[in-house]
Parts: sequence; C-alpha cells; structure tokens
Amino acid sequence: MIKRSFVIPVIDLSPHSPYNILTLLEDLKGVDGEVICIFNSEEVYELLKSHNRIDKYCHNNMNAGVSRSWNLGINMAEAGVIFIMNADLHISKKCIEEMEQYLLSLDKAVIVGPQGSHLDLKRLAVTRYFQKGTFDKPVKTHDVSGFLFAINGELYHQYRFCFDIRYSPCFFEEWDMGMQVLLERQSLYAVPVIEFDHHWGMSQERDDREIVYFGKTVKRGDVMIENRKKFVLKWCHQIPFHDDLLKEAGVR
Repeated sequence: MIKRSFVIPVIDLSPHSPYNILTLLEDLKGVDGEVICIFNSEEVYELLKSHNRIDKYCHNNMNAGVSRSWNLGINMAEAGVIFIMNADLHISKKCIEEMEQYLLSLDKAVIVGPQGSHLDLKRLAVTRYFQKGTFDKPVKTHDVSGFLFAINGELYHQYRFCFDIRYSPCFFEEWDMGMQVLLERQSLYAVPVIEFDHHWGMSQERDDREIVYFGKTVKRGDVMIENRKKFVLKWCHQIPFHDDLLKEAGVR
C-alpha cells in the first residue's frame, strides 16, 4: 500500500537555487512514499530517468507548464495524500509528516501548505501573506503557495477539482484552485511547519524574463497580465471585481 505520493515537475537543475531535483531526491530517501517526476525537458529526462528514488515518471518533450504538470502527476498518484513539490525545494521528513497530520486532521482540509495568503479578491491583491515562521497555528487561507503543498486525494477527487490548464504556463492556478475549493465549502490552510527551505524562482523574476512553453517563447509579465484577465473572466459572476479589472478583461 502506497503511503504518500510526491509529485515533482522538473525542467532544469534550478540554477537560481542551492537546491535542485538531485538534492530533493536525497531528502526523500528514507521517506515513505512514491516519487513521481514530470520531466519537461529532454536534458533532465536523460539525466534522471534511471534514478533509483524515482518510482514513476512522465516525459514531456516540451515544457507543459505548471497546471498540466501538476494534473499529470496527480493523475499518476496512487496514495491518498499527494504532495506537490518544486524541484528546488529542500525538505525534512519531519516537515512532511507534520503537513500530513495537519491535512488529515483539520476540518474539511483539501489542501495545506506552509505558506499561503488572505486575498482582497475584488482587487486581486494580497492582504496578508502567511510566511514561514510568522504564524504558529493553522490558518484558513484563500490559496497556498505552489512550491509545496499537500492534497487530500479523497476530497480532491470527490469534488472533481482540477488545476485549470488555461493558466498555462504559470500564474493564477493557485488562486483559481482556492476559488474551486472555497465554493464547495471546503478549506485550504497555511500550516506552521518550518523544516524546509526554498528560494523563489520564476515568481520573483523580472517581467521581461522569457518562458519557453510548448515551443513558444512568452514573457513573464505578459503571461501575468493575460492570466489575470482569464481569472476575472472565469470568476466575474462570483466575485464583484473592481471596475478597472473588469475593463481590463473586456467585461465592461
């Protein structure tokens, strides 16, 4: 019986960070659970396809983006608890076990993560970000940060949640999942675990940073603008967005 599933999308060796997929696989040695890698480049596939800590993998010959990669891994997972992990994450066994305990004990918890946000959805603004070491008890949030979170597979599939691939290659998929969960009267939590380390990558890059996705080159700032419009168009019947956002999305 598989205790946990660890889903890890990989596109490179994380040059922005002291950690990468190789160090993460070392962290997961001795931790119960299957490791599922979603390879989004030929280079990392060739390097790691025979690694003895990888139990399953999917090889995409092009970068499929965040939402598609998460969905692929979740669909391959067999455990009831599914961890989504960035390849540039450093994590301890204790952190994994604590997250799992929170996930399975908190009321209506579909997703928990060590960092998350309270949002002003009308303006698409973060009102408070719950960061590692800044809170000491679980907090219900509008989203959890995508570099590390755990999913209750039973509830996730019961309510037919799915990461929306229209936000590919990245951005807004976390807020969108938060909306899906909250509309079903289920919950997301930021939980006070601290035994991990992570260095921000694309989410803190310049707007002119290029992203290669399905053979196309796009700029980070353009993706952010377009996905903000998609989010507003999708949820404008549920959220009274500020007029400026509605006009930008072409609703008014």
